[in-house]
Amino acid sequence: MDTAALIYPTVVLILLTFMVSIALVSYRFYLVRTAQVHPGYFKLNRGGKPPKRHDALHDNYNNLFQVPILYYTAVALAIATQHINETLVIAAWAFVCLRIIHTLVHVMYNNVLHRLAVFFLAYVAVGVMWIHLVSGIISAAT
Repeated sequence: MDTAALIYPTVVLILLTFMVSIALVSYRFYLVRTAQVHPGYFKLNRGGKPPKRHDALHDNYNNLFQVPILYYTAVALAIATQHINETLVIAAWAFVCLRIIHTLVHVMYNNVLHRLAVFFLAYVAVGVMWIHLVSGIISAAT
């Protein structure tokens, strides 16, 4: 398989990150414009309490820079070593789709058990990527 097979899900994850970022910034402008939150709150995220929807967007945006770093690193290593195959691509798409579902749950209705289940499945998907990638690189080196 070629690198495009891993680039496509990666671009989708990057687009998701941009979309959540835009939603968060837009919502912050709305909160300030409607006087629900003082602009000074956003200096250190202290000095008031924004609505729960803001916290969900903010937390989800932060989440997109936590476990996904394992995904991005695995993709970069797979491309650098040219160890790209169907299992890795399927696990990559599974991870990205599960992260989309995680975001939807987080920002729409924020059920912790649903979020945890989706988070765990995404974590398994990125774990499969790493196990498959490392075992393939080791077997190719021996």
